[in-house]
Amino acid sequence: MKAVEVRAGQRRYQVLIGSALLPQIGPLVMQNVQGERCAVVTDANVAPLFGETACASLREANFRPELSAFAPGEGSKA
Repeated sequence: MKAVEVRAGQRRYQVLIGSALLPQIGPLVMQNVQGERCAVVTDANVAPLFGETACASLREANFRPELSAFAPGEGSKA
């Protein structure tokens, strides 16, 4: 796994890059996030492929995820 720092103005965050990270998302998020509620935001094409895997990992780490899928494409980002 490789961590890349992203700088957005005054804010900084890390993006993790690696193979098979999605099933590990719960423990990885738990290292940096407090609280139980969280959202998995994706598009309607990706949600059926990976949404439940992400949510299951988050639930196993004691989060209460809510999956929100939006229409694909740039128009949904506005």
